[in-house]
Amino acid sequence: MQITGVFVISDGKTTSVPQDITVENGIITDISPSVSAPEKPLYATAGFIDEHTHGGYGHDFFEATQEAADAVGKFHSDHGTTSFVGTAVATKLEDLDIQIGKIRNLKHRYADLIGLHMEGPFISVKKKGAQPEENIKASYEPEDGKFFEKNADLLKIVTLCPHAGHAAELTEKLVSLGIKAHAGHDDSIEPEITACVKKGLDGATHLYCASSGVGRRKGDITKYAGLNETTLITDEISAEVIADDIHIPRSVFTLILKNKGYRKIMLVSDSLSAAGMPEGNYKLGTDIDIYNNGKVALLADFSALAGSITPVSKMVEILVSYGVPVAEACYMGNESPARHLGLTDRGTIAVGMRADICLLDEKGKLVKVYCVNCR
Repeated sequence: MQITGVFVISDGKTTSVPQDITVENGIITDISPSVSAPEKPLYATAGFIDEHTHGGYGHDFFEATQEAADAVGKFHSDHGTTSFVGTAVATKLEDLDIQIGKIRNLKHRYADLIGLHMEGPFISVKKKGAQPEENIKASYEPEDGKFFEKNADLLKIVTLCPHAGHAAELTEKLVSLGIKAHAGHDDSIEPEITACVKKGLDGATHLYCASSGVGRRKGDITKYAGLNETTLITDEISAEVIADDIHIPRSVFTLILKNKGYRKIMLVSDSLSAAGMPEGNYKLGTDIDIYNNGKVALLADFSALAGSITPVSKMVEILVSYGVPVAEACYMGNESPARHLGLTDRGTIAVGMRADICLLDEKGKLVKVYCVNCR
């Protein structure tokens, strides 16, 4: 297969002349200057990588059925996300263990599942957002380590609250097993966050969404930076951002970008079962009622945002409309998460890489998707 006459995006930059991309057996084998160019410029970027997504096309991934895996995978591949990390809401460890066991036996015929993300249960009740309070665990205990040891083959990320009991010990355990520790859904202060960073925590889950800001501890007049501020000033922490113009409006995205730079931002959909579906009632996880109003998902009682219905490719288009260069917007959607997760076979367009490729127009709008895993 050849893709001809496209400007290639790689490492946050765009080639100065159109290129031809040759693909054999799902691998890029050659990239060379093209003798032709389309009437309107097209940009080729690697398939997007979403490290935080719960669902799409009417299903939550942690239904742990083949039907759900197909629906979620197809939602993402249809919208240019060719690799994803299936994400669980706060769940009791014994129940999550059963779900993960079922997921191990599933086939992934569309977007490629590259692992799992646990959003909890070691998070803050005060900052739970749409998370089920009854499943939140206040403290990590040594016996919990057995769960992570058993499931380290699939687990990629665990979101935790640095104020939770023994959070630094949990971070150390995760990192020792090759699992990313992220801070999020937290009521933490800078010293607690820094203690976890010293143990290897290097990510912030959907920054400025259910994450802590400047505050005090009861009985202490001292003000402390929260996760939002600590992330902006700490080089070791990369930031997940839901850039759907609702969770994160333009002004807040500008603040994050100016402080972190595009290489330390990972665009995430945080998409729910309602993504890609008509307005109406849906589920987060298997029990939480949510409502899709056509722009975003909310809790059924409209008390809080529940998650996004916007794929990463649309977020890239939104950022280009803000004035972000298309190559930098794409970097946040593919190469940044690939580097953060240690993926070496995808995330950029280069010889020897997986031929998951998206074509975009000048405005960053998705035009076509080439997905190796799709059947």
